[in-house]
This record gives sequence, structure tokens and C-alpha cells, in this order.
Amino acid sequence: MYLLKNIKLGLFVSVLITLSGCGGVDKGSFTDQQICIATVATTMGRNASIIKIDSIKSNVIYLSYNRQDDGKHWAYRCKLDGNKAIWASDTGRWRTGEYDSRITFSVSGNKINISEKYSDGSGDVKSYSLSQLGG
Repeated sequence: MYLLKNIKLGLFVSVLITLSGCGGVDKGSFTDQQICIATVATTMGRNASIIKIDSIKSNVIYLSYNRQDDGKHWAYRCKLDGNKAIWASDTGRWRTGEYDSRITFSVSGNKINISEKYSDGSGDVKSYSLSQLGG
């Protein structure tokens, strides 16, 4: 009896450790690259279709777009931390400061919602389908 109880407890702990290592973030069918495209589109107020992936190094995704108004090239970096998306300009700092907006994502059905909340408590949510993000 004692042995059976310890085996059950061991299995339970193993399952918990395994699940906690997964991060528990539901990305649905969306890739990290698509989440970063949606993040840049939301924060910069651009159409997701113009944003392209330039490269991926380690866990950092490099993306860019040419502004339609004047053709100027804009480049960014993006990485995910749980359900948070963190971005920076190509040569700038990561937007993790006290007064920087906080960007989170969640999946609802076949849509991903990008929520940007500002330090004053205001914010906005934009939703994207897989097809809007090249999927």
C-alpha cells in the first residue's frame, strides 16, 4: 500500500514538472514568427501583410517592412516570453521598461488577439486570423 501510494505521488509530481516546463501557453496554430508579425503590426499600426521575416537567431525573430507612404525601411526584433511579446527596433533597446507598453497574446479559435496595454492603463486589442499572418 505504501509503495503504491509513493508510485502514484511520483507519477503525479512527474506530470506536474513536465507540464510546468511546457509553459502552458496556448499558441494554437500560430507560429512564433506569426505572433511577432502580429505584434509589430499592432504596435506600429501597419498591415500585417507588409511585414516580412528577415531571419531568426536563437529565440529572436528579425522582421522588417517598407512603409507604403514613402518606401522607408523599418526593422525590428521580437521574442516571446510565455504569453508576452517583447519587441525592439533593430538597433534599439528591448521595450521592457516601466513606461513601455506591455504586449500579450491569446488565441481564441482561429484568431490570435494581441493586447497592448500602456503604463497609464489604457490599451487596445487587435485580432488576426492565420491567413492575415501568412498561414
